[in-house]
Amino acid sequence: MDEKNDPDLSSRDADSGERTEGETIDLQAERKIVRKMDLNLISVFGMLYLFSFLDRSNIGNANLTGFSKDLGLVGNQYGAAVSVVYATYVLFEPFWNVMLKILTPKLLMTGSCLAWSALTIGTAFVTNFSQLIGVRVLLGAAEAAIIPCVFMYITMAYNRDEYAVRHTYVFAFSAISGAFGGLLAFGLTRVETAGLHGWQWLYLVEGMISFSLAPITFIWLPNSVSEARWLKQSEKDILAMRLARNRGAYDEKERFSWSELRRCLKDPKVYIQAVSHFGIDTTLYALTTFMPRIIAGLGFTTTINAQLLTVPVYAIAAISYLIIGWLSDRTKLRSPFLIGVLCSCLIGYIILAVPSTSVGARYFAVFLVAIGIYASTSLNLVWASCNHAGYFKRALATGVIQLVGNSAGAAIGFIFKAQDAPRYLEGMHFAIGMTLMSICLTAINMFVVIRTNRQKRKLIAEGAPDDPSLAGERIEGSNPWRPAISRPPNIYKLRPCVLAC
Repeated sequence: MDEKNDPDLSSRDADSGERTEGETIDLQAERKIVRKMDLNLISVFGMLYLFSFLDRSNIGNANLTGFSKDLGLVGNQYGAAVSVVYATYVLFEPFWNVMLKILTPKLLMTGSCLAWSALTIGTAFVTNFSQLIGVRVLLGAAEAAIIPCVFMYITMAYNRDEYAVRHTYVFAFSAISGAFGGLLAFGLTRVETAGLHGWQWLYLVEGMISFSLAPITFIWLPNSVSEARWLKQSEKDILAMRLARNRGAYDEKERFSWSELRRCLKDPKVYIQAVSHFGIDTTLYALTTFMPRIIAGLGFTTTINAQLLTVPVYAIAAISYLIIGWLSDRTKLRSPFLIGVLCSCLIGYIILAVPSTSVGARYFAVFLVAIGIYASTSLNLVWASCNHAGYFKRALATGVIQLVGNSAGAAIGFIFKAQDAPRYLEGMHFAIGMTLMSICLTAINMFVVIRTNRQKRKLIAEGAPDDPSLAGERIEGSNPWRPAISRPPNIYKLRPCVLAC
């Protein structure tokens, strides 16, 4: 069921978060603190995501100039270079997710920023296909620490019914990166000076901007939000109460345990959402990587102007997702919005796949796909974050989902082949199939959650044990769906047992 029917959420005062017995928090003061957290945390996270995404995907803009010719790329070597970055990206995502709490967010994210910035600058000086592949492989390993760890940090700092809006803020920066990247590429790829070509200046400038984020991240990002230098002591005290109240979703004192990882791997929801995420990310990477070439192939624009025509598409993607994320948190529903935006992507891909479609209709179809690319990716991860309790179980679950999902990035360069440009009809047909699969899997997972919620509410009514680790898990006993003991439940600790729909 949905979060608004959660017994804990329905027992609390409106807009107050989870209640703590014997303690109250001034609602107005709490709202001010949350806004302050957004300003300081989301700004840093958003800039990290903006430039990590830009530095990973700007190969699409570089390829509109002399990039492939200068490096002597032939056949589908460009597609291979696009895809290979995700080979290490997907492998390292679960690892960095689990290591975030162990290495601390400050050190892990600062180190990642330094590494990927250096690699981006280095890309400007590659001279052949082999060097390009080597840099892209290392880039994937370095950038894999950013977006999974950002989303895990959000679950460490915010209440469960605040996740989606914060995801929208971060993903909005990704959409902005597409628009900003198009404008930046439009200017920099025309620069021919100091013996460097335009695409080299593109990588140099973007890499140096990214490098400047490392000291900001180290200084401004706290390992725990209650330790933030930008909070007053009175605000830290309120935040400590807020974190204690939210301990059922995240406990700062939790220590690493292999049993938590095993508990994650036994949960079927992880695999349903992981496969669904592969289909969702097919849409994301297809559009963000190949949009300039797709638009250039519409027949009414030059190659350079195609970069500018990506700007309004990304703007609509950002605005629509901000609205969808707000509505999702407001209604405390995930799956209906997820299915809705996937349907928008499906309609857009169908229009793009019809050979006789007019130019105007095909450009409109790009907007339809864009409406769903960020909303679907984020909502699937928010849904997973809400439905797994315990830091390390949640970290591995979301990491595995992103591992499988981002494998689409590794495959997309071989599906959207260079020889199929600019219509990429074979790739469009594949995207239609993957989007349909994700819609079906989302519906299946929704019914699994509804069924599980009914069972667990019955257990709560019968007197389930007050163990926060039971979120999404079977309760031990002679009958695995009946409580081992029958004392009255503490509904505040049992809140994670009710899953988000």
